[in-house]
Amino acid sequence: MPRGEDDLMKIIAVAFLMIIGLGCQDDQLVAITDGKVYSQLNVRYDKNSNKTAATAAFWKESQSGQRLIFNGNAKILFEDVAMDYRAGDYTYIKELDNFHSPAVFKITDVNNKVFTNTATLNTIDFPLSQKLDTIDSSKPLTIAWAGIPLEKLEIVTLRIGTVAAAQDTTGKTSVSLLSSHFTQLGSIKNTVVTITLERSKSPGLTNDLGGGGMMTSQYVATTKSVFLK
Repeated sequence: MPRGEDDLMKIIAVAFLMIIGLGCQDDQLVAITDGKVYSQLNVRYDKNSNKTAATAAFWKESQSGQRLIFNGNAKILFEDVAMDYRAGDYTYIKELDNFHSPAVFKITDVNNKVFTNTATLNTIDFPLSQKLDTIDSSKPLTIAWAGIPLEKLEIVTLRIGTVAAAQDTTGKTSVSLLSSHFTQLGSIKNTVVTITLERSKSPGLTNDLGGGGMMTSQYVATTKSVFLK
């Protein structure tokens, strides 16, 4: 073989070996939990659709850090069902039928570290004893919800249209829309509006991925249509 061709073959062989080497490097199992990972886990049950939706997102060290995703061989499960990766916002998602509580996230990284976090979704509903087909905006409205009293770190939100009132005092069993709230709804008086009731809680993770995080659980009661007079 002429020397020129021999040199060319050596160059091609070296380039081929470099490509193989890069490919092997890309295939290595990189565990993001070898470092500190901040996690945000969310679970929301909507009684209107009878579905429980879960999301999970991860950042390097803190929520202001770089967004992280797991190696494809890791397992990110919600209620023992694999979550789907959504590339648009680097988030893992899963929607299941029916009410799920306690709701369990289980993550197994490729370094065999396992992280399990559980959220209890406390139910809430409008009281059957309170007639809510018509609401008088000239006086405050208090809803004594059907469900247990507020626990620590919980909040109940009552909304009519774009206006919301919140209750976050541990042990309370009701939430009120005041006259000041109804003043903001003057433009939709004498129309049919929607009223919603939501209960949520956002404690820190009990089994975080080294960098802390939060787990938010929400329960949305059946939305009602009411006449606002």
